[in-house]
Amino acid sequence: MTEGRDFYRGFIKGYEEGLNRAWDELIGLTTRGYSPREIQVLARSKRQSIPKLLRERKARVRDEAGVDLFGNTSTATKSRVTPGRAFLIESGMPVAVGVFNDLLESGYEGLVISRKYPGDIKEYFLGEPQMMWLTRQEGGRDVGYSCLSPSTQGIISSVAIKFMEEGDHRVVMFEGVDYILLQSGDFQSVARFLHGLIDHAISTRSVLLIPINPSAFEERDLRRLENIAYVLSA
Repeated sequence: MTEGRDFYRGFIKGYEEGLNRAWDELIGLTTRGYSPREIQVLARSKRQSIPKLLRERKARVRDEAGVDLFGNTSTATKSRVTPGRAFLIESGMPVAVGVFNDLLESGYEGLVISRKYPGDIKEYFLGEPQMMWLTRQEGGRDVGYSCLSPSTQGIISSVAIKFMEEGDHRVVMFEGVDYILLQSGDFQSVARFLHGLIDHAISTRSVLLIPINPSAFEERDLRRLENIAYVLSA
C-alpha cells in the first residue's frame, strides 16, 4: 500500500510540474499572434487554476485507485469539521480561512460571501473559490465582484443554497453576521436567516463556516449564536 501511495504521489507531482512547465512556456510565447502582455495575462490566469486541477486529479486517483492523496488537511480539522454542519468560528477570519483552505485541499468547492472586499483577501485562499462582496454598493464594472446587499437576506440565502445544491463537497464561508445585524437591528430575523442556511447545509451535506468577532455582539446575542451552530475553536 505504501508503494502504491508513493507511486501516485509521484504521479501527482509530475502532473503538477508538467502544468507549471506548460504555462511557463506559454508565458514565453511573446511573438506569436498575441502581444507579450496579452500572453502573460492569459498564462498567469490559467496558472491560477492549477490547484483546482490538482484537486480534481487527486480525486480521480482516490476514486479509481482507492488511494487518498489529500494528506494536507490537519488532524484537528478532519476530526472536528464534518459534512452537514455549520461552525461558528469565534477566532475570526484567519482560522476560518485555514479551515476553508483545508477543505479545498481535500476536494471541496468553495464559496465566500464576505463583508471584506474580495480583492483584498483573495490572496489568502487557495485556487479561485467563488467570492461575493456583502455591501450596500451596487455592482458595476469598477467593483469586479458580485455584490449582495445585507438587506436582501432572501437573495443571499438563494445564492448560498444554489451553490450547496449544485454538487457534492461544498463549503460556504459567510462572514458578515454582525454587519447584517447592524443593518437590520433584528436578531430574530438574522437567526432565521442563519437557520435557513444551516438547514440546507445539513440536507446537502455541505459545510457552512461562520467567522465572527465576539466583541461585536451583545453577550446575550453571542450565546444565542453559539446555540445555533457548533463552535469551532482555534
